[in-house]
Amino acid sequence: MTDSAPSYQLTLTDSFTRSLACAAISPGLRSILLFDTTPEVLGLTAEILTQMMAIVTGHPVVSVMLGTWEAEDDLWGRLGLSGNSGEQSFDWKPGLLTAGQNQSELRLVIIPDLTKLSLATARACVTLMGADVAHLERHGQQEFWQPNLCWLAGCASDQVGMVSPHLLDRFALRLSGQVEKTRDRVAEILEWIDLSPSPSTNKNSSLLLSPVRGEREGWRGEPDFSLERLRQPLQNALRLHPTITAQATARILDYTSILETYSPRREIALGRLALANARLEGVAEMRAKDVDVAARLMGLKPIPQQTEDVSTDSAEPVTPQFDQPETGENKSTTTSLDSNPSKPATVRESVYESDEAEPLPPTRLSFNTAPVNPYPEDQAPVEREAASLQLPSRRFRSKAKAYGTIIGVEKARTLQDLALVRTLLEAAKFQRIRHQSTGNGHQGLIVSPTDLHSYRRLPVAEQMLMLLLDHTCLRDCQWQDELLPYLSWAYVERASVCLIQVGAENARHELRAQKIMAQSILVPSISAGIEAGWGKATPLAHGLDLALQTLRHALQHGRSTVQQAVLVVISDGRGNVPLAASRLGQITPPVGRKGVEDALQVAERIRGLDNVKVVLLNPQPKQYQDLPLELAQVMGAAVVSIPPLQEMEVE
Repeated sequence: MTDSAPSYQLTLTDSFTRSLACAAISPGLRSILLFDTTPEVLGLTAEILTQMMAIVTGHPVVSVMLGTWEAEDDLWGRLGLSGNSGEQSFDWKPGLLTAGQNQSELRLVIIPDLTKLSLATARACVTLMGADVAHLERHGQQEFWQPNLCWLAGCASDQVGMVSPHLLDRFALRLSGQVEKTRDRVAEILEWIDLSPSPSTNKNSSLLLSPVRGEREGWRGEPDFSLERLRQPLQNALRLHPTITAQATARILDYTSILETYSPRREIALGRLALANARLEGVAEMRAKDVDVAARLMGLKPIPQQTEDVSTDSAEPVTPQFDQPETGENKSTTTSLDSNPSKPATVRESVYESDEAEPLPPTRLSFNTAPVNPYPEDQAPVEREAASLQLPSRRFRSKAKAYGTIIGVEKARTLQDLALVRTLLEAAKFQRIRHQSTGNGHQGLIVSPTDLHSYRRLPVAEQMLMLLLDHTCLRDCQWQDELLPYLSWAYVERASVCLIQVGAENARHELRAQKIMAQSILVPSISAGIEAGWGKATPLAHGLDLALQTLRHALQHGRSTVQQAVLVVISDGRGNVPLAASRLGQITPPVGRKGVEDALQVAERIRGLDNVKVVLLNPQPKQYQDLPLELAQVMGAAVVSIPPLQEMEVE
């Protein structure tokens, strides 16, 4: 038996296919968001949408994939090195979102995960989605065009709080990307053994997939779509321009007025979807019933039906009956009706009668199209930055150049930060061809501008918040309120965070402090480390030593040096573990004041660091009240007193 590609039979009676058809004929709906989807379903949707738009426009559609690393030059365009020696050394290379737009080339932009978009890509999406005209002024180029883009993105419904609301508001059509099997696997195997024809009259799903497994989720080859049934309805819908009745407009306002957050884009999206559905139905007027159908496609909450006058000039629109997944009750009823105890047993024919393999019975899948809530961002907890689309401010470096850790290589755009090894390896591939083409007996290494590669680096935060937290002194003070302004500063400035835990309950070794590094204050390990309980020992000297070594490395080592650091210390100064005991992992008695003296000696070296602002939050202990003040004086730190819990209760 030879494997074959999956075969799909698409009809407009399926709500998922109908929603995509509405987006294909209406440019205002070509921004689609699939909730809780998978890469396989997203790719399947892209294939269907691509062929639909090819039928509508009459031209092939180009697909563009956006991930997590695209920068401004990748999206909008850049000046690149020319590959021909006879031409000018630099020429303009269009970006992913600008290539072919002057020739009205329709491009399908696919975003697998909306929560992982780079900042540059998110800003570009907000700029181009729904825009009538786009302007570009970059590297001396001045262009303007009408964007001809279709957007398809996936996002988990429980993670929409990580996405900017301005970006989410640009997506007009919201669908569910979940797929449910509506057939029993046992029945599929029995049909496959019997080689009986698949029941084509089953109306439970209009999407039929062959159960052949292969390379992409078990598929081999490209999926085979049957869009001949949709070609004529789509072309007919393009020639129709229904009028919008007053009842339909009022119906749109009824649906959108009950939403928790008002947005005119939601009203426009519902109206456009209802109008596109009316065009597919072939009616002359868009009425309230078409709005109800569109609201059901979007997943909006149903509202009571309203009576309306029947117009004698136009035909009554027919509300399409979409296929629904087969429920358990329907399954049992169908089984009881089909079962006949007097029916003789099925006689199985020999499988050797034909040399050609019979087609496998199809596996029926049903798209759960309408999401439970098409606008989950109205209720989702905020997990993003306050200005998530705003570029981070740069106060120290004159150029916004990344000096971070090397994460890969890419084609060189300038002659800075070249990856020499990768460039030489690329040039070595073509030495024989280049020597033959020159014909001058040149024996050296010939390097072409196309061989140049540069490093790809992570962006680096220019500021750092270092928090040294002594958990053993936090029992009797309201320290959270005093610490909050510094956490807010790190959040606003997008500073990197270093948390040093002293005397934590979950410490790997109770005689040593431990360090947690993060790129942002929003990293869960930072909040978990701050909320940790208190332990038994207080290795304050080791914690200060970790802070000293980390600050020296961040401020003085490598190309990605931090320009400013803020060190916040919350401690009562009572360290009972000497520095030598922390390094050895065991205590040698007697201890005495050795732990406090070691802490003061390390703190004095922190005072000598440049570009470090030190603040000590004094918990005001009842015993040894002079120790935190002495520690602050040695470090040269500003002192902020933390009010005790008793005073907070009195107030």
